[in-house]
Amino acid sequence: MAQIPKIARERIANDMYEAAILHEKKGKKSRNYLGMSEIGKPCGRALWYNFRGFDPLEIPGRILMLFRFGDRIEDEVIKYLNLAGYPVEGQQDGFVDLNGLFRGHCDGIVSNVTSRKHILEVKSANTKKFKMFQSKGVKKTYPVYHYQAQCYMGYSGLDRTLFVVQCKDTSEIYTERVYFYKSEFEMLKERARTIIGANEPPAMINNDFECRWCNQVLNCKHQERAIVSNHVCGTCYYLEFVPGLKPFCCHPHHHFGIKRWGVGCPDWINMWEKEPIKIKKLKVEDRKTDERFND
Repeated sequence: MAQIPKIARERIANDMYEAAILHEKKGKKSRNYLGMSEIGKPCGRALWYNFRGFDPLEIPGRILMLFRFGDRIEDEVIKYLNLAGYPVEGQQDGFVDLNGLFRGHCDGIVSNVTSRKHILEVKSANTKKFKMFQSKGVKKTYPVYHYQAQCYMGYSGLDRTLFVVQCKDTSEIYTERVYFYKSEFEMLKERARTIIGANEPPAMINNDFECRWCNQVLNCKHQERAIVSNHVCGTCYYLEFVPGLKPFCCHPHHHFGIKRWGVGCPDWINMWEKEPIKIKKLKVEDRKTDERFND
């Protein structure tokens, strides 16, 4: 049996990884909001950079393939839940709050678990992580999932979530019910409000493990080396949030509230631009009182 030379095998794999990156970039839509799926992450600073639109580190193609594999597992789990008599509806139902800047989408709403409907969250895990879910439960194994579910329950009016975790190595399934805790929901909502309305990045958490895997570590710790390619309001020197979580442009030529979050204009200047800046921003207190907005 003829063997492909090692260098050719590596080239094929690397070409596929690169294709995954290009495919992801081509189909990716800009996320102009803070996601409920990540609000439970420990570092508010990283969440702030993501929300504002600062460029994250590029995700390797192999990891992107792993994410897409997880998406396929979600589809399969929902298919078999339906076949087993647990009908799933409302897939990707959306929840929106805080002027549209805090959003989330659940995997569905499942019936027949008990007499009450449950939010459905489907996850996948390797064998090691799967055993942790079995022995410690969702909240201790992956707190972000637990807090994600609290948001979905809080906004949907349901008080239970069914987690279905499938092992990627063996197809074994673990299920767990999580209940709604209003105090946690209110805490998460307030955290989102604080992050969205902050005009400066929150303080660093200085957690070596979290920082090692963070996609915003370059913007966070090495602003002088980071390139800001996303020229939108969130990364602009002229942006300020005013009370009520309303984004406001402090450029003297268009000193008005921002209606469409996540767009830019020709007057964009990097938030971290070094002095001198020719056109200084005005103070929020001097803002116009009319109702004109950007389009």
